[in-house]
Amino acid sequence: MRALYVSYDGALDPLGRSQVVPYLEGLSELGWQHDLMTFEKPERFRHAGDVRAMKERLEHRGIRWLPQPYTKRPPLFGTAWDLARGVRRGARVAALGRYDLIHARSYPAAVIARALGQALDVPYLFDIRGLYPEERVDGGLWKAGGAVYRVTKRVEAGLYRDAAAVVTLTEASVPWIQRILDSVGGRAAIRVIPTCVDLNLFAPRPRPDGPFRLGYFGSVGTWYMLDEMLAFGAAVLDVEPKAALRFLVNSDPDSILASAERQGVATDRIEVASVRHDQVPDALAGVDATFFFIRRGLSAVGFHQTKLGESLALGLPVAAIRGVGDTDDILEGERVGIVVDGYDPAELRRAAAALVALTREPDTRARCRSVAEARYAMGDGVRAYARLYAEVAR
Repeated sequence: MRALYVSYDGALDPLGRSQVVPYLEGLSELGWQHDLMTFEKPERFRHAGDVRAMKERLEHRGIRWLPQPYTKRPPLFGTAWDLARGVRRGARVAALGRYDLIHARSYPAAVIARALGQALDVPYLFDIRGLYPEERVDGGLWKAGGAVYRVTKRVEAGLYRDAAAVVTLTEASVPWIQRILDSVGGRAAIRVIPTCVDLNLFAPRPRPDGPFRLGYFGSVGTWYMLDEMLAFGAAVLDVEPKAALRFLVNSDPDSILASAERQGVATDRIEVASVRHDQVPDALAGVDATFFFIRRGLSAVGFHQTKLGESLALGLPVAAIRGVGDTDDILEGERVGIVVDGYDPAELRRAAAALVALTREPDTRARCRSVAEARYAMGDGVRAYARLYAEVAR
């Protein structure tokens, strides 16, 4: 069986390395051959050693890589150019042998998949990864009800209508997706497959002696609310006078410290670093818990943070703002974290104290790891996709 996998994220991006390539490697072991079309950032693709290593990694599993250049500017027109180029490249490759299905990761990739699917009479799987138009509005990137949003919603209707199946990250988003399908006459099956984790890489590290440390890892800004997270961090430092904060970020570390100064948070109690994704587990050694606050809006029901599963896999409980995806049910239902009900100083202090207390329960780390194994094992995610592939493929 042969599939085309289309991702507008690059295989060389951290997300591609952690959330695209491992799934395809697993599916190859289950008998699926893939062509992988990605859109690679020029600054990453110019590193010949990384490109060669990725090509060899994929070829080892029988995955043919079709990297395309990612066009950042001009905005929108650059994306449209990329998508048109992706359709042309996919059609040329498909002429050499028929695909049984096309797997589209998020909305831009689905535009390519839909066009190819109609031209080649091949079903496509719409792996939405979140509510894209609403995410852009909630992140302040698009204007609510603006021209770009309205055009995207019209395109979205066709993507849902013609998809053979829709994959979403959260149970909370299923009613939203079903309403869209009903409104456009779509008949796609809906499956919930959360972002999974390499449990071998993200395994608990020994906890060295030292004061309480609260950690954050990943991007900041847009959807992740740095000022509010720093306010929570300040509450933790107040509850635990010897505590420290550790930020592992993809951006300039100095920007975190500058924000902390503006918030009145003691910068001598903040550690900031930038590390590769595969270095995160070791960099979080000595951290007792992690946290992340996501901007809440219409898109929140579709959010599932990869860092949630990764943190739990490391045995670290999580503090998160209420109302994002399935996070409330997981943290409260499984007792692996604290849900924060707002940004009032009293609430932040309550949540900070509760998080510190949770980390001191003797079975918390083991419980976090157990939840990660039950919910986020990469092998389980691969098998879920394989079952869906079998339902969709022609």
